[in-house]
Amino acid sequence: MSGVTNNRFYGACSWREAKPVVLHPRFFDGFRDFLDGRPFVYRGLDGWPLLDQHRYENGRELAAECRAAGIVVRWSDRTRIPRGLKDLVAGRARRRGEPRRPLRSAGRPRDCRSG
Repeated sequence: MSGVTNNRFYGACSWREAKPVVLHPRFFDGFRDFLDGRPFVYRGLDGWPLLDQHRYENGRELAAECRAAGIVVRWSDRTRIPRGLKDLVAGRARRRGEPRRPLRSAGRPRDCRSG
């Protein structure tokens, strides 16, 4: 499908929204596959529902971020999210959920004289 993107999946703005994503079985599979050194095989995702594909990729991406940041996560039981991983995801969601203040200059520029 040409032009299909991940844009329909928005980031969570709270731990409550993020938790079901992290508990998704394919998220766990992707996370573990990355940590175990398994290569990403696109053909392996053929036939999976789109959401499962995205969750698998999300898990791999987060595992890569943890490794790059030096965060060691030992996660052996999908239903028990390690504290460090929960803190990372919850913190990101909180930052995403913070209301943004509008730019002060978003309207008519100051000292603009019409002509």
